[in-house]
Amino acid sequence: MRIAVVDDDPIELMLLRELSTSFDDSLEFEGHTSVRGFIESKPEQYDLVFLDRRIPPHDEYRETLPMLASAGYEGRVVLMTAHDTGVKNSDYRFELVGPVNKIDLLEPETLKALIHKA
Repeated sequence: MRIAVVDDDPIELMLLRELSTSFDDSLEFEGHTSVRGFIESKPEQYDLVFLDRRIPPHDEYRETLPMLASAGYEGRVVLMTAHDTGVKNSDYRFELVGPVNKIDLLEPETLKALIHKA
């Protein structure tokens, strides 16, 4: 499974990659510090995206999710935030999961459930 972590803080990629090895060492993670970088990397290659709420210059999902949709992404998107997202799953072709607090992602069982859709 190929997973993209779209977050301006590269620590998130390192944490998710390291924590996931406790339950599945076959996962392939790739980090992107901008939505534009993710889109340029051919989003269709990813099964799952962990997307941060604030990725400069964007302040919220209402700005970034339409960009993913326009790029043709159709996998699952985990919304990493403790805030209300204000978006609905029915607004996009891809499946929205969350919001999920980044602190909760530090629990391997929570991360496993999100990745393997348990």
